[in-house]
Amino acid sequence: MPKITFLIALVLSVFFVSAHAQETTAPAVDQSIEGSLDDVLNAANTETSMQQLQDIYASLTPDTPVMSRVRTLSYIALDHAYLGNYEDAQQTIAEVRMIANQSRLADAKAEVEATALLISAMQGKISQAMANLNDALIPLEQAQLPRVKYYVHNLAAYLYGQRSQFDRSLEHLIYAADAVAETNDGRTLIRLLSTKTQIANLYGRQKNYDLAIEQLDDAQRIAEENGLLEDFQQDFMFERAYIESQRNNYDAALGLYQRLRNMLKDNPDEITSYLTVLNNMGDVDIRIGRYEDARTVLNEAYNIAQLNQQQFNPEIILFNLGYVDVFLGDVENGLIAMRKVIDDARETWSPAELEQLLGEYAEALIHLQRNDEAIQVLLEQRDLRDEAYKGDQQKSIAELQNLYDSKDKAMQIELLSQKNELNQQLIENESQKRTILLLFVIVAVFAMVLVALLYRAARRSNLELKVANSKLAEQSMRDPLTGLLNRRALQDKLKSPHPASQDAMLLLDIDHFKRINDNLGHAVGDDVLVEVSKRLLQVSRESDLVVRWGGEEFLIYISNTEKAKLPIMAKRMLDVIGATPIKGGDREISVTATAGFISYPFADLHENQMDWEETLQLADMVLYAGKVHGRNQAWGVMALNKPFAEVQTLLETDLPGAIEQDAISVEIIHGPEQQKHK
Repeated sequence: MPKITFLIALVLSVFFVSAHAQETTAPAVDQSIEGSLDDVLNAANTETSMQQLQDIYASLTPDTPVMSRVRTLSYIALDHAYLGNYEDAQQTIAEVRMIANQSRLADAKAEVEATALLISAMQGKISQAMANLNDALIPLEQAQLPRVKYYVHNLAAYLYGQRSQFDRSLEHLIYAADAVAETNDGRTLIRLLSTKTQIANLYGRQKNYDLAIEQLDDAQRIAEENGLLEDFQQDFMFERAYIESQRNNYDAALGLYQRLRNMLKDNPDEITSYLTVLNNMGDVDIRIGRYEDARTVLNEAYNIAQLNQQQFNPEIILFNLGYVDVFLGDVENGLIAMRKVIDDARETWSPAELEQLLGEYAEALIHLQRNDEAIQVLLEQRDLRDEAYKGDQQKSIAELQNLYDSKDKAMQIELLSQKNELNQQLIENESQKRTILLLFVIVAVFAMVLVALLYRAARRSNLELKVANSKLAEQSMRDPLTGLLNRRALQDKLKSPHPASQDAMLLLDIDHFKRINDNLGHAVGDDVLVEVSKRLLQVSRESDLVVRWGGEEFLIYISNTEKAKLPIMAKRMLDVIGATPIKGGDREISVTATAGFISYPFADLHENQMDWEETLQLADMVLYAGKVHGRNQAWGVMALNKPFAEVQTLLETDLPGAIEQDAISVEIIHGPEQQKHK
């Protein structure tokens, strides 16, 4: 079931905590007005903030520095949007944009354009915000205020995260951390903790749970050491609860959510967070089959959300309630509610979030045995998953993690160094006349030592970078868990024109793999993936390519083979997986697989008629047909019985129809008798 990531709670909190730092060379500001704006943000009361901001605006004069005027009007525009008055928000943006353009200040242009993007995102117009993101990033290159740099980079990180571009999102969070390093005031640690919490959230969404917990532990340590734990405890608990639920530690997740529920239920300013907790509790109850408990907590959330639609979209909860209705017997009403949310989500949700909705909807259809509908939904989900997989994001995330770690440690050292420099300055002022020569010598020696240290550090970093690059080059074609080739390896092979030889492709998916992860844990799931990989290598020829295609899916690219031998090869693959149980931890698990296979080129079609990706798509469609018809079997497309031009559209959109009309010949191979879990 979908969990909720709130735009206002995330992005506005980023904006608000970053509003204090200035540089001496940055555009001028009115410190009195800046202090008043900080007071409004610190109060965090949306019911009174608009009047306070209007009072500040009334105090502005033509002599007020541009950046203080831009900041005041930007906050007013955001308050209008937060209250649902988007027309007033746009009018205010037009006014402040005119001021920024006339000033020609890069900081002013970056801030107003970022605020306009944030308002678009608050309306659910993520695509529009992404299309106009450069309007804020281009002037940001010349901006000087750390506050503005921090704000814009955090907004960019959020938008890229909504589009599942996690490498770009992490990159902008690192830039935001750089902006924090430029400050040394009472809010520096707050900005540091906020950034760490966001990075933990990003790692959690990427399923890098160990990295997420590492960031949260480090943030909690810093908060405890500096008396800030109370301010961030709620954020830490939210992130930990989400991670525990994703790790299937449901009791721990429910315990954390219950604590948050008790903390938030009597606070009218925390409606959004309270509804988030209720929705996520319902999600956990659904995962463990407590449908009545889920309905109770979700109904409470839905009733509250309907009264607070400006702060919370009740349709999100409606999807979860629809899922519960299906499994409790109210089928048609449940499906209608789920479809409505999916139709709306296609325009505004990120691919990763929409893909999750489609998976849950398909699960409901399969439960109802509506197999043809389920196939179409699963194919759409697969397309979204493939889109998200492209770009090799995991590699970029690993590289950017190293960059962030080094910058994070450097920034903490810099904070301590700045404190020491202030103490040293006081001592130097007392004896300046008597120690000028001595200070000169000390500075010179310090500079020499610093240069030496920097040289050694740079040299060490270069060596480490060379080693890392070498490892990356070696591993870029391999899946890190199984050691099999990855998608990129196959794509590189098939870039060149296809030879005259007859090849084939067999796409294979482990049956009920999600159950293994949910019931036995992800470590056991990894053991199954590794063992299946070994078995596939055992029965494959040296000339064949065995590829981990993604998740629990494998692709065997068979070179120079006869079409008549494909059913034999498919049977061999099913048998080697399903005939002998797989040891996972201290359990023996009976595992089966479902496959789809096809010759390539298919039916001697030319590359421009059906390339390898289109050929693989046809194998994928028969694989899903095999799943719908019982799993533990392989379906093979053996022949094209009618002219391709006549049946092309039918092959691409209606596989059952193509089989029924004898457009293609399909052979079905059954796997070994399925064993029960021991």
